[in-house]
Parts: sequence; structure tokens; C-alpha cells
Amino acid sequence: MKAVIFFGPKEIRLMDVPVPRPGPGEVLLKIGAALTCGTDFKAYRQGHKVLLGDPPSPFGHELAGTVVESGAGAEAFTAGMRAVAANSAPCDRCFFCRRAQTPLCDHLKLLNGAYAQYLLVPAHIVKHNLHPLDAGMDLRVAALAEPLACALHAVDAMSVERGERIAILGAGNMSLLLLSALKARGACVLVMGRGPRRLELARKAGADETASILETDPRKASRKWTEGVGPDCVFEAVGRADAWETALSMARKGGRVCLFGGCASGARVEVDAHRVHYEQLTLRGVFHHTPEYFRRAVELLSKSGVPADLLIEGQIALEEVPEYFRKMQDRSPLKTAVVPA
Repeated sequence: MKAVIFFGPKEIRLMDVPVPRPGPGEVLLKIGAALTCGTDFKAYRQGHKVLLGDPPSPFGHELAGTVVESGAGAEAFTAGMRAVAANSAPCDRCFFCRRAQTPLCDHLKLLNGAYAQYLLVPAHIVKHNLHPLDAGMDLRVAALAEPLACALHAVDAMSVERGERIAILGAGNMSLLLLSALKARGACVLVMGRGPRRLELARKAGADETASILETDPRKASRKWTEGVGPDCVFEAVGRADAWETALSMARKGGRVCLFGGCASGARVEVDAHRVHYEQLTLRGVFHHTPEYFRRAVELLSKSGVPADLLIEGQIALEEVPEYFRKMQDRSPLKTAVVPA
């Protein structure tokens, strides 16, 4: 079969590799659609130990497809069944999994290989995070389940309530998914970003207000939007240390800040400790998802609860993936569907 393999920063190749056979509890999927992801572009540019491990590594992690074959114990997934898989699942054994902190699982190993013709889904993911799909569901839309699950996790973690005024710093793919999750919760949302096209997409996706950080100071804009008070909660969805600092400056007294965008290892952030203490700010990092959020994401997508048409802007063949990443690595594109032949 054909598969895209990551060999190191800015080096991915389309390779011929054997088609895997499922063992006990495992399921072999024929990939129907995979989606490009900002994290994949980050990994392409600089490597990503958490996501990819040691190269060479399979590449891509947002996918949906059709069951080809199931191993012993996974017979509930029959050949021809359409399904969507998450890129991880809890081990159920470690300190963190036993305390329902599954994103911190000691044995967390992220599943990659979406940019391929076939993918072997490990038994622990089959057990927790492989979901059958309705026959009419677009596989490209279903592949949004993994990033949407991360957004749902973040919104729950910050205890967002109906009517709260929320600011999202960043206007990329994850920001639009956060926006969908926040609007489903009944929040009022300000999206702040750079590109006018992205801000227009945010408005179409339901943002109550948008602002360009190239034209206005984010703190001043968020204060103006909230009559001088500041947002109840700020979601940082850029993944840079300077953006984290900006997000911290935006929150109101007693407000919350969700540090959602992952910074590079070793990044440092300056925090006004006086303000954190005396203004009683709550800062929280949020990473990844859980089986419950993945299930909820699949359900929300099946009900057309996310404007997928605004997130997925095009389609390429599997053979085009290496050149696509090379050309688009510095452009922060929207999601593109990769559809193997």
C-alpha cells in the first residue's frame, strides 16, 4: 500500500509499505478521508516528539474510513462498516487513567498513519474510540471528530456558561472549532486574528464579533467589547509564548485563561504574578481529548452541528501530500481533505 512517512523536519515521502493484518482486538480501516491539521504542519516544520515519536513515523491523525477486516474480539466492526477513529485511547491502568485524567496517560501513544491507503487501529483504540458512522455521513466531515473533541474538552474544562463573554485569540482551524463548541454552549464570542479571510469565516461560523490584531491592540479591543470589564474567559489558540502573554493580559479580574495552543518545548512565558494573585486569575492548560469528548464530537458532527464547509477548503490525492506540505508549510491553510485512490 501507499503511505506518507515522516523522516524528519521538512522530509516526508510517499512509500510502499505492507498492508497490516489485524491481530486480536484490532481493526483494519481503508482510509476514506484524512484531514490536514495545523499540528501536522508544525510537526512537518520542526518535528514533534509527542505526536510522532522517533522517525521514521507514519503521518497524519484525523481520519475516517471503512472496515476491511477485524481481529478476534473486534467482530462488532464488520467489513464494509464506515467508522471514525481517534488517535489515542486510555490504557485504563496507569495512575492518571484510574483518576479520569486520560489525556495524561503514562502510556499515551498517538496513532498516526492517516495519510495512507489503510490504517491498523490498535485494540485499545478499538475498545474506546472507534465509532461506527451512519451510511450517509460524509467521511471528510467525520474526520473532524478528533480536533472537535479537543475543543469540546477545552470548553468543558473552563466551565463556560451560557451568556458568558468569551474571547478567542487566533482565527485558525482550532479557533473555528472552539467557536462552534462555545456557541453550542450559548456563549457570546469575540474572535481575534490576523487575516481578514479567517475573520470573515469566523463571522460566518457564528462569531458575535471579530477584530484584527494587526489593526488594534487585543487587550483594548476585548475591553471595548465588554464595556471596559474584559472577557470572562480567553482561549489562546495560537501556540506561541507571546500569544499566551497576550491572552493573560486580556482576561477580566476573576477571569479564566485557557492555554490551548501548544507551545514548542522550552518556550518561556512572562506572567504578572501580582495580577494573577490579586485579580484572582485562573490559568489552565488543556490538551487532547477523552473517549467521552470523542463520542460527543461524533454525535455533534452527525447532527451537522459544525460548519464543516467553512473548515474544509479542498481535496487532494494521497500522492500529492508531500508536495502540498512543502508548498503550504508557511501559509497556515484551512483543512484539506486527503482522499486516497
